[in-house]
Amino acid sequence: MRKFIFIALSFLSIACFAKDNTNDYLFIDRDSNAVFKIAVATNGLVPLSNSNNLPKLWFPVGEGMTYDIYWGVIHVGTTSVTTDWVEQDGKPRLRIRHFTKTNRVVATLYPVEDTIETVIDPGPFLPVYFRKTLSEGHYRSDEITVFDRDAKLGRQGSFRDGHVKGFKIEPDTRDIVTAMYWLRRDSFTVGTTNQYRVMADEKLYDLFVKPVGIEEQKVSAYGRIKVTRLDPDAAFNGLFMRKGKITVWVSNDERRLCTRMDAEVPVAAIHIELDRVRGPGDDAWVKKKKD
Repeated sequence: MRKFIFIALSFLSIACFAKDNTNDYLFIDRDSNAVFKIAVATNGLVPLSNSNNLPKLWFPVGEGMTYDIYWGVIHVGTTSVTTDWVEQDGKPRLRIRHFTKTNRVVATLYPVEDTIETVIDPGPFLPVYFRKTLSEGHYRSDEITVFDRDAKLGRQGSFRDGHVKGFKIEPDTRDIVTAMYWLRRDSFTVGTTNQYRVMADEKLYDLFVKPVGIEEQKVSAYGRIKVTRLDPDAAFNGLFMRKGKITVWVSNDERRLCTRMDAEVPVAAIHIELDRVRGPGDDAWVKKKKD
């Protein structure tokens, strides 16, 4: 179940791929207060005071999406994604949040309330920090990863035990949430493969995204639209780590929204479907919704 929830939060998550469970940590600081030393990177976030001279991105900030999550044919919950501008030490930052919650029926058996938040330096579109807070049944986790570009170091800390682990990063290392939005810059041409470097579980993966066809798809409130079908795959140190199969569909417009994701893993088939788009814009996603 925990693997399923992380898939729901991440859409293109490498959670569907088998993982090498060994980590070449540069250090492990077991001081119970170590995490609070790196958590200063999260301090000082305030509402944006000046909206002048903000970088123009390839999606409208303020955009929000709601997705329905299905386990087989059973509706089990929703994921909401939001974006907004914030400010840190006088500098604009982009904040992306994913909130996943089980519906009332499933919550009586296995309640889930998960939040993933990434704060991004919008110029190079690189994460400042990535935090995930998970509440799934009896399981609890609250972890933060801070990206130290100067030291080429990622520091991952747990607010549960206070410990911090260090691992190598590259100049353009992005977490999975940042990478999902970074992908939306790119067009997808059938017969080609787009390649990205993505961090998941303190490891750097090569993510290969292969467009395999143009299709029509019914999207909840929007009728039938043109979409591109994508087959992603991931490799760690050159070794492909496939454990399940992921298929993703993105809209054939400037937004390149994920409209659906199917993930087949040994325990189940998971489907995530776009329900609604909110926020700024003058396109059909926000102006021509069907009631």
